[in-house]
Amino acid sequence: MRNLIKPVAIAAALALAAQPAQAGWKRIETTAAADIGKGAMSVKPDSEWNRWSRRPSNTGEVWTKDGLYLNQLSFFGQIASGETIYKDRKKKDRPLPAFKSDMLLPDVAELFQSNFSIEHDITQFEVTELSPGKLGSVDGLKMSYEYALPGERLQRKGEARMAIHNGKLYVVNFAAPKLHYFDHDIAEVRGMMDRVVLK
Repeated sequence: MRNLIKPVAIAAALALAAQPAQAGWKRIETTAAADIGKGAMSVKPDSEWNRWSRRPSNTGEVWTKDGLYLNQLSFFGQIASGETIYKDRKKKDRPLPAFKSDMLLPDVAELFQSNFSIEHDITQFEVTELSPGKLGSVDGLKMSYEYALPGERLQRKGEARMAIHNGKLYVVNFAAPKLHYFDHDIAEVRGMMDRVVLK
């Protein structure tokens, strides 16, 4: 993993230490396209990433380079009508809204914002850009946003692309601290978003 900026690194170390002990990692090589989310999509990365064994949903997965606190690339594929983007872990207190196959793309953007905010307990979330964008070869939507995690002052940025393919929802989302990490990795991430294959 790369050298870390000192102020961010200290907080990152604390965050990583708090992760479940059973969570494992697998290196994603650059030699071939990686199957993602139990075959929901695939992409060949430009550089090595690390895949987390803990899934955010049944057909979702999370990659990182330096730890989840510093750069987090999430994939969600083949989300059927009636399913949520993230696993609905808080459904008794804060249930996640579900995808519907007849949704328009602006509705999908609101769905992602709600799912992401509830999953991470975010109250400060600002959409900075919403525009047409492709996810692989499929027409969809691009969302840029800024947010802060509860109890921290570090500003974070995110960029997500969403598309509906064969009646199912696909989302690729990248989130990182605004300081250094987002700008360092976003060009590579956008390249993967451009060439990801939806199945």
